[in-house]
Amino acid sequence: MRVCLFLLSAAAFAKTYPVDGIVLAVDPAAHTMLVSHRPIAKYMPAMAMPFRVENANDLAPLYPGARVQFDLEIGKEHSLARHVRKAAGADVEIAPAKERLHIGEALPEFRLTDQSGARVTPAALRGRVVAIDFIYTRCPLPDVCPRLSANFAALQRRFHDRAVILLSVTVDPDYDTPAVLAAYARRWAADPARWRLLTGDIAALAAALGEVYWTDEGSIGHNSTTTILDRAGRIAAMVEGSNYRIDQLQHLIAQELEKPQ
Repeated sequence: MRVCLFLLSAAAFAKTYPVDGIVLAVDPAAHTMLVSHRPIAKYMPAMAMPFRVENANDLAPLYPGARVQFDLEIGKEHSLARHVRKAAGADVEIAPAKERLHIGEALPEFRLTDQSGARVTPAALRGRVVAIDFIYTRCPLPDVCPRLSANFAALQRRFHDRAVILLSVTVDPDYDTPAVLAAYARRWAADPARWRLLTGDIAALAAALGEVYWTDEGSIGHNSTTTILDRAGRIAAMVEGSNYRIDQLQHLIAQELEKPQ
């Protein structure tokens, strides 16, 4: 009887809150995941914090950059993430190319041209944390390319004195010449030393990073992937879509900057 009363009392104290966020790191051995989450209604503001999961198997499909949802159970002396599931994060769900790389793999070789006319290769990026997204200057949707560029402008300000470089790759290279990209860069106050807008033969890079794009009635559709590379040029995180919060991307970059070189 006492055991039953204790269990009923513990259940009475427990509260459950729905959580939505982006994974920063996963530690299966410790049964924990570090998550940059949205505000949890009636409990806590948005922040990055670790959560212990009930079932370590729930961590298997997760990776840095994955959007995740779960139920956070808060008891009198414990907290636990239950029913952890990977959530759809892309603006448009599209099957990625079979060449898409995975976490820990290095970029393929490429030679692209930035807004200043300078060549950019993977070797030139070594030693810095890199964020790569895909945009095009004629994008008519305010919640896609302009939002991505506004986010990169914020990242440029946030990490202006750190070893971070931003790359925005156009999916419309026939129109987006270096001169066109230079005008676009001025619009966003892009410093070419920190934020380089790239054009050229992007096919191999786009396929490797899961970016799919197509022509649709005079405009270009694409699925908006953002990738974080570590200092050695390996993929550290992959974020789908343009609806992430800027602090979540900042958390992913800060996570890489804090790792020993």
